[in-house]
Amino acid sequence: MNASIKRNTKALFFITWAALILLLANFAQATQEVEFNYNGRVKHNGTPFDGTGYFKFALVNQNGQTTYWSNDSTSVTGSEPSGYIESQVIDGFFNVAIGDTLTGMDPLIPTVFNEDERIYLRVWFSHDIGAPFQRLNPDRRVVNPALLGQQSFDEDITLYVDAENGSDSNNGLTTDTAKATIQTAVNLLPSRINSNITIKIFPGTYMEEVELLGFIVSPQKELKIIGDESWTPESASEPNVRITGTSSISVPAIERENCISIINANKITIQGIKCDYAVRGVYISQSANIKWEACETSQCNNGVLVEASVVTLEKSYSHDNTYGGFTMQSQSRMSVIQCKGVNNAIGIQVTTGSIGGCSNCVFTDNTARGMYICSLCNVEVGGSLGPSVFSNNGESGVYVLNHSGIGLTGDFTHEFNNNGSYGIWARRYSSVETVAEYTATGNGVSSTLASQVSTIF
Repeated sequence: MNASIKRNTKALFFITWAALILLLANFAQATQEVEFNYNGRVKHNGTPFDGTGYFKFALVNQNGQTTYWSNDSTSVTGSEPSGYIESQVIDGFFNVAIGDTLTGMDPLIPTVFNEDERIYLRVWFSHDIGAPFQRLNPDRRVVNPALLGQQSFDEDITLYVDAENGSDSNNGLTTDTAKATIQTAVNLLPSRINSNITIKIFPGTYMEEVELLGFIVSPQKELKIIGDESWTPESASEPNVRITGTSSISVPAIERENCISIINANKITIQGIKCDYAVRGVYISQSANIKWEACETSQCNNGVLVEASVVTLEKSYSHDNTYGGFTMQSQSRMSVIQCKGVNNAIGIQVTTGSIGGCSNCVFTDNTARGMYICSLCNVEVGGSLGPSVFSNNGESGVYVLNHSGIGLTGDFTHEFNNNGSYGIWARRYSSVETVAEYTATGNGVSSTLASQVSTIF
């Protein structure tokens, strides 16, 4: 495709661009190579694209007539490269490390950025390898904020975000040079993280959607995003760091899809943040070793939604959501510790082959069910921290359905009291194993119901 040809206005694809940040990093190689993250979102006919996407990249000057680098070194005068790079796109989100030789790209050498002219990233995309590639306009400037210069990320790093006093033109390395938005701090990070990195967020309201896409953290290291470190569900007030999906404080309404999304990532801890007024307060997909600690979600369709991931939910509170306080699905693995789900339709939902444990949790006053377990799922309610409570829900304390099971363990008396219909309701070849003591009194119909070859023992 000639660089002068503009994208057809009838093209099926468009992209929401994220900031493009260059992080110069030393790698243990004879020649120093660098990478920078390029992430964003692709939609097809207005719907987020899912599947394998095909990309081509070139670094060009401002007028696009000079090529400094391309993914296969075939681009000249800003033209489309011959080769392409594959990248998985999940719910429209993608993340690519420009210069990553492991994906088949040519190496990117720091001297490219010694040019006097500003450098821009030019991108082509195709949804199918048999379809033509379309250039995505406009070209985006590659910014080098000199965050780390030639440092190697071998040392622990803290970045700071301050909605009130920060600026996104700052480098984020000190409290006096804090970023203003969380996403700009996230965009400073390389896709492969080899040290402990903390993003410390000052108190305030952040009207943005924070996307954590494709981060791979080395063993024994961790990426942390920290807000109010003193908050717990028993605190008298809410966390002093708020990420909201609304654009209006006076008349709040759900406008953004997520407050936080974590996709195809590992070893991320988020602590002390409130998320509200989004379709999903936090969305975690195809990720591992994610910890959601001492956080609050409310006024969303789903407070926390986890798909095909391994997560720990600890000391967190999800309330007043339209559907689920906490939802685990698609073969997720969960550990839920000292969490509360109150005044949702369902306090916690576990579906589609997911398994896990629940310890010292409270799921009460939900309009339908405290806990819903469905479709080949198993949950252990026990642990050493204390009993769990599933009381005062509109229908049942726990509803177990379709070849699923719940086991009550530990030296505690778990509570399933004063629910609208049943304390524990097991149906369709499901089971409840009661090793631990429990109470199920004051329920509208019965303490338990075993039907359709279900078993309570």
